[in-house]
Amino acid sequence: MDLDDESRLRNVFWADARSRAVYDSFHDVVSFDTTYLTNKYDMPFACFVGVNHHGQSVLLGCALLSNEDTETFVWLFQAWLTCMSNLHPKAIVTDQAKAIQNGVERVFPESRYRWCLWHIMKKIPEKFGGYDEYDHIKAAIGKAVYDSLTITEFEVAWMHMLEKYDLGDNEWLKGLYRHRHRWVPAFVKDAFWAGMSTTQRSESMNAFFDGYVNAKTTLKHFVSQYENALHDKVEKENIADFNSFNSTIPCITHFDIKKQFQSIYTNSKFKEFQEELTHKMYCDRKLIEKKGAMETYEITEDVLIDEEKGWRKDIVYHVQFSEEEFEVKCSCRHFEFRGILCRHVLCVLTHKKIKEVPLQYILDRWRKNVKRKHNFIRCTYGGMENTPVANRFDRLCNSFYPVAEIGAMSDDSCNSLIEDLCTLKIKYSSNSSSENNKDQ
Repeated sequence: MDLDDESRLRNVFWADARSRAVYDSFHDVVSFDTTYLTNKYDMPFACFVGVNHHGQSVLLGCALLSNEDTETFVWLFQAWLTCMSNLHPKAIVTDQAKAIQNGVERVFPESRYRWCLWHIMKKIPEKFGGYDEYDHIKAAIGKAVYDSLTITEFEVAWMHMLEKYDLGDNEWLKGLYRHRHRWVPAFVKDAFWAGMSTTQRSESMNAFFDGYVNAKTTLKHFVSQYENALHDKVEKENIADFNSFNSTIPCITHFDIKKQFQSIYTNSKFKEFQEELTHKMYCDRKLIEKKGAMETYEITEDVLIDEEKGWRKDIVYHVQFSEEEFEVKCSCRHFEFRGILCRHVLCVLTHKKIKEVPLQYILDRWRKNVKRKHNFIRCTYGGMENTPVANRFDRLCNSFYPVAEIGAMSDDSCNSLIEDLCTLKIKYSSNSSSENNKDQ
């Protein structure tokens, strides 16, 4: 809680044990948003949101804020980071509010930072609605932003758009171009974002609260409704976990490569992989260069632009593949961005009759058999009250407390205990890995 000089409450942040444990597994990408209750209920409400192994939104903390200036966001980000054991997010998505930007740069200087593309593009009608050539300007901006596979393509298309419509002096476009590395897909798709291209992940979390709170909800009632909403969210994750372990998504292709992903991925992620595999039928492959072990393929994809009008276009991608080192990369950067191999890469791998890929191309965060800390945590909404895992976890914690009390008495005993715990962790981690392999 943040108090002013007269001890009045200004800001409050909260995150429970389960959210902290979830973050331990999914701290690679975080979305931060403040638009929901501020806009709809006139309450400055903020939330941190991540993505779990099923691609579902997971709540990583919430706040009620008195205002939205730089110092408020610095306080909030520092409070959240402390709560999360000072584990910085690898990447963070926000809207382009200057105060939020200042807070991110001060508290998360090492995190990859990008702006919400959706928030930017929705301002186009406001900025250019009065122009005679509005429709053409909107289309030209969209083409430069969405259709540019490379930075060079974006630069050329952007400059052409400015020149054609005489927009070189437009201050809004100048500002966007100055910070293009923060929002243009061609500049940011080299990093992993779990498919999160905008803060719509936060907005989907906020929409999840709809039906539980409304404009007349009191703060007291909000707390109980908040728990009800999270209970439903956790229940959906538990159902997805159960289905991933107890049902198999049938394969709709005969390629051998699918079996590896079918056995490892959660069901939702295998569906994504299988969609890429089936869409390779719209891709034509052509070997255009071979240097040593490295082969470069030109993949031409027949893309449906408008289903109603039947508009299609060919888009050319380039895939580099070394079978000797087993390195593969596509110019679409789908794997780097989403963590799922793209149809263009799969077009090459199936041609090569590859049956398995190295584990570097199967991210742990999409695996169904990884033991995740938040599954051991009891909480009022989590549905873990009577499971054997939760009971064993509680027994172990109760046994550790007396040992921790002894270790806390001096630096020497503390350091010695930590070393012993590290040894135990290595021992039981290897035992756990052996058991998991037996289960597979």
